[in-house]
Amino acid sequence: MSNYRDDEPSRVFGRGGQSRPVPGPGQGPRDHSVDDGALDDVDDFQAPNPKNPLAGARPAVVLGAVLSIGAILALIIVPFLPLNAPSWTVPALIGVVLAGLVILFMQMPRSRSGRGDGAQV
Repeated sequence: MSNYRDDEPSRVFGRGGQSRPVPGPGQGPRDHSVDDGALDDVDDFQAPNPKNPLAGARPAVVLGAVLSIGAILALIIVPFLPLNAPSWTVPALIGVVLAGLVILFMQMPRSRSGRGDGAQV
């Protein structure tokens, strides 16, 4: 026969809203213990130390990228600044963007190296 009575609201809470004690030892997620020896076997990961991508780049590529990105940002930001920019500012910035793009295109290889079909990365 069960201890549960039909007139009680639930098996977990009593009539006053207080929780009922659960019989026996409780097993929850905080009761789990981990063997330290097993963690030593797993915890030998060494994170790779990534190199600075600009350290090995050719100076012309860095110059072209800085000119292009910087001039595009200036074209976006300058109209919002409360200063009187000369009328030649926008054409000059467009010229800087184009110069940066020309520098970047000039740094591309002239011919393909290898005989692959391009499917390999």
